[in-house]
Amino acid sequence: MIDPDDPLPCAGERVVLRRLRATDLASFQAYRHDPDLGRYQGWSPTTDDAARAFLEEMGAVPLFRPGEWAQIGIAEPATDALLGDIGLHLATDGRAVEIGFTLARAAQGQGVATAAVRAALQLVFRATAVERVVGVTDVRNRASIGVLERVGMRHLETRDAVFRGEACVELVYAKARVTA
Repeated sequence: MIDPDDPLPCAGERVVLRRLRATDLASFQAYRHDPDLGRYQGWSPTTDDAARAFLEEMGAVPLFRPGEWAQIGIAEPATDALLGDIGLHLATDGRAVEIGFTLARAAQGQGVATAAVRAALQLVFRATAVERVVGVTDVRNRASIGVLERVGMRHLETRDAVFRGEACVELVYAKARVTA
């Protein structure tokens, strides 16, 4: 059953943001098992059974639950093929959403990630009352830094961190809600 209050799918420039589904398994697993793509991500490769369960869960989970992450798919508009996914985490106080994104290698370098993140920002600000969207990335992840800057996010903070047991430097970006 389709929920009439669900803001997905939503079309962006050159992408569609939509619910993940079990039929995305092959595409999802292909990019989620690419070690270069996973290097700076909070997820790790998983079995097909676990990935299928995750896709089914994310296909039905309500978006924007305080304190929870939700993953949505980035799809090619003409074919509906899964190109990547975007994670959205609503803070427990409801004031901010953290965004993270992964794009299959074959779809990179074509403006797809920028279009998808831009569409996700519009979705967040349209569907919630959050004050800002935050993106955190490793200083070595030049591609993600470029996406965050192209969508108008501003660098707020540089901080030392430990990720997967390794010392690193993270950059924090944010985009505030524009009020009229």
